Amino acid sequence: MCIICASPKGAPQPTTAQVKTMFAHNPHGAGYMVARNGRVEIHKGFMVLDDLLRQLDQEQFTPDDVVVYHFRISTQAGGLPSMTHPFPLTAAIENCEKLDLTCSVGVAHNGIIHMTSNGSKRFSDTAIFISRYMSHIIRHQKDLHDEALLEVLEELTRSKLAILDKSGYLATVGPFIREENGLLFSNTSYREITFRGVKNSFRKGGQLQWEL
Repeated sequence: MCIICASPKGAPQPTTAQVKTMFAHNPHGAGYMVARNGRVEIHKGFMVLDDLLRQLDQEQFTPDDVVVYHFRISTQAGGLPSMTHPFPLTAAIENCEKLDLTCSVGVAHNGIIHMTSNGSKRFSDTAIFISRYMSHIIRHQKDLHDEALLEVLEELTRSKLAILDKSGYLATVGPFIREENGLLFSNTSYREITFRGVKNSFRKGGQLQWEL
C-alpha cells in the first residue's frame, strides 16, 4: 500500500532509521521530490536502499526545502523502477516513467485507485489516474488551494496524496499522521516494530503463542 513521508518547510527530514524502516516495510522502490529554485525536482527508481541513502546524503537538504518521500508496495505494473513515485502532474502518461525530471507539480500516492486498476503491466493505477483524470482536475497551481477540488480527488481515489508545487506549497489529500516535529506520514509503516519481553514463540493447536 506504500507510504508517503512529507517534510514541510521548517520541519526536519526523516531520520536514517525511519528511511530504513519505511524501505523495509515498502520494498518495491523509492523516490522523492523537492521544491527549490522555482521548480519541483523528482528523483525516483531507487530499488536498493544504499543507493537511496547515498543520494539523500548528497542532497544536503535545508529547513527551507519542502521534500516528499515515497516508498512503494506494488499493486499494479510490478516492481518497475519507472512506476516508483513521485510522478509529475501530466496528461502525457509517458512522462510518468522518467526517473529524473523537473516539473511544476509533483504527486505521491498511498493506496489503491480501483477506477484505474486495469491490470496494466506497464503503468500503475496511480500513473493512469494522474494522466487521465487528475491532470484535468488540477489545471493550475491555485487549484491546490481549492478544498472542494481536493475533496473530489479524495472521493475518486479513496486514497492519500501529497501534491507539491514549484513554489513549495504542499497539499495533502486524506488523513496524515503529523509528528511533533512537523513530519507528515500517510500511515504507520515508518514505525519500527519491536516486541519487548518476548523470549520465544511457538505454535500450539494451530495458534501462535508467545512465551514471556
